[in-house]
Amino acid sequence: MNRAPMQVQIIDDEIVMLMAVSRAYRNKPTDIITATNIDQALEQMNTFNFSLFLLDLDMKDCCGFHLLETITNRFPKTPIILMTTGDAQSIVLIDKIQKIRSQYCWHIVEKPFDYKKMIGFIDRALHEYEVEVLGDCQNGSSEYAEKRRCRRFSRFERINIARPVTTGTSCSPLALLATLTDISVGGLGVATGNALVSGDAVCFDEKFMH
Repeated sequence: MNRAPMQVQIIDDEIVMLMAVSRAYRNKPTDIITATNIDQALEQMNTFNFSLFLLDLDMKDCCGFHLLETITNRFPKTPIILMTTGDAQSIVLIDKIQKIRSQYCWHIVEKPFDYKKMIGFIDRALHEYEVEVLGDCQNGSSEYAEKRRCRRFSRFERINIARPVTTGTSCSPLALLATLTDISVGGLGVATGNALVSGDAVCFDEKFMH
């Protein structure tokens, strides 16, 4: 039996962007559902079973953060790609997002972006959703479980780390602000503004470890 196509909701008031992504999936087993305003988006959420959301935070006549809160409350396990015309690395923006969506998967992309790159983000997010959320119901084999355990999943989060620095005979921690980029049972990826070298020991604060 063939599985029903996965459904993606794109909420953006730029018609060109909606048409471009829809066209890219015209011959693929993925349904692209577009909304240009909050009322249309909410109505679609009551009708479709979305596997991924794309949300423009900077729509002219809509509070993107209000929609982000609605999606987080109603569909906590469904991944979301956020789009912004601002600085995607802005600490203020990231903190504002994390106050709403502190525990669930999200990724942020700056506009304008390369459409081929965006299609790659969408395909990867759908695949991860299929493995992470739908996999438990579709495959219980030990081999499959092992592959899941080893997979690395995107995770965008600002964290505090400490790098021990040796000066002479003493060793003191250097506090750094870092970005967690991906995570799995077997490890994680971290990006910092300070160069780390092979052999460095990095310590995470107790709050993050919990």
